[in-house]
Amino acid sequence: MEVERPYHSPPSKPLSDARSFGHDDICKILEAHGGIDPVGLETPAPCCEIPHTEVDMREATLIGEGAYGEVYLVKWRGTEVAAKTIRSSVASNPLVRNKFLQEMVLWQRLRHPNIVEYLGVLDLKHSVRLIFLAEYLQNGSLYDILRKKGRFDPVTAVAYALDIARGMNYLHRHKPRPIIHRDLTPRNILQDGAGRLKVADFGLSKIAQGKDALGYKMTGGTGSYRYMAPEVYRRESYGKSVDVFSFALIVHEMFQGGPSNRGEDPEKLADRQAYENSRPPLSSIVYPEPIKKLLKECWHKNPDSRPSFGEIIMQLEVIQENLQQRRLMNCSSCVIM
Repeated sequence: MEVERPYHSPPSKPLSDARSFGHDDICKILEAHGGIDPVGLETPAPCCEIPHTEVDMREATLIGEGAYGEVYLVKWRGTEVAAKTIRSSVASNPLVRNKFLQEMVLWQRLRHPNIVEYLGVLDLKHSVRLIFLAEYLQNGSLYDILRKKGRFDPVTAVAYALDIARGMNYLHRHKPRPIIHRDLTPRNILQDGAGRLKVADFGLSKIAQGKDALGYKMTGGTGSYRYMAPEVYRRESYGKSVDVFSFALIVHEMFQGGPSNRGEDPEKLADRQAYENSRPPLSSIVYPEPIKKLLKECWHKNPDSRPSFGEIIMQLEVIQENLQQRRLMNCSSCVIM
């Protein structure tokens, strides 16, 4: 009989110590040489390693591709799951490998109905590629759904917006430190068989440090230009509100049926959003007034003026209730007539 061994936390690593004492310069040196911070990520190693013999990658079906790898549909213990891979050509790079392990360690502790569930990592000693398993969401991404169906009716759009906001609120209120997604796009939001949206892909996620989660910088090339907050494009310090900005653009697309400026170069678009305060148009016909108000708050040029996801949820719940009541009233009128 297989006995499950208890997990014991090993001593902290140099990067953990440097970060805890606020030695930012030393942190940068350690990170540049592949150092990882197991304390910041809450657990130092994947606690759910899966024997490589349990997943036959030769029978895998390709369902997606990214900059560094692919996503496959595979069978694991009789269930269809998604296998996210890092190509062997880049997995041999220690920095890439550590980035992968950071994502994996981060994801394995997340449990929420609107967050894609992590299942485990294939035995690192026997895998040529880096591969981890996650739940498979058969309806694909929000990006795919928008391309097929076009814009959603207001009730559906608000319900989907609530799904995303609840998942993001969970990340931003994560203990002991918030998690900033940093690459929230329609491609990174998936739909399950019941129609519920779930936030996925934490490859660019960052554990927030400090009370206000400010002080991070990332290059303008990190993340997706079209959904990039102005302060990120300008390479300024940023906080959790970068995800709120991205969220607003996604909600706009759900009402619009896709980007209103889809033909424009994404980097030029990000530049205009950052330096000219350009924002997508808000038609009175398509967008209810409460949604217009919320979007303007969420993509405000001042990050501190954007609402939290907790506040967004409260606004959306009121909007949802009003829309549902209006729909019921319309149905009653039809019956009477």
